[in-house]
Amino acid sequence: METLLESAATRAHYIAIWRWLVFFVFAALAVTLLPIPKILTLVLVFGIAVIKAVMVMRDYMHLKAETLIIHAIALIPILLFIGLALTLIPDIALRH
Repeated sequence: METLLESAATRAHYIAIWRWLVFFVFAALAVTLLPIPKILTLVLVFGIAVIKAVMVMRDYMHLKAETLIIHAIALIPILLFIGLALTLIPDIALRH
C-alpha cells in the first residue's frame, strides 16, 4: 500500500503535468495571435498538440512503465494523427 508521502509525491507529479498541459494550451492559443504565416501557425499548433498527447499518454495512461508492445500499440494513433495533420494542413492553410 502506498504511504502518505508517496501519495503526496504522486499527486504533486500529476499536478505538475496538469500545469504543463495548461501552459501548452495557452501557448497554442498565443501562437495563433502571432503575425506569422498561417502554415507555420498550423505546424506549431499541431506540434504542441502532439507534445500534449505524448504527455497524457506517458503520465496519465501510465505508458512509461509498460512493455514495448504497448508502446507500439499506442504509436499507431499517433502516426494516424500525424498523417491526418499533414494531410489537412495544406487544405486549411491554403483555403481562400
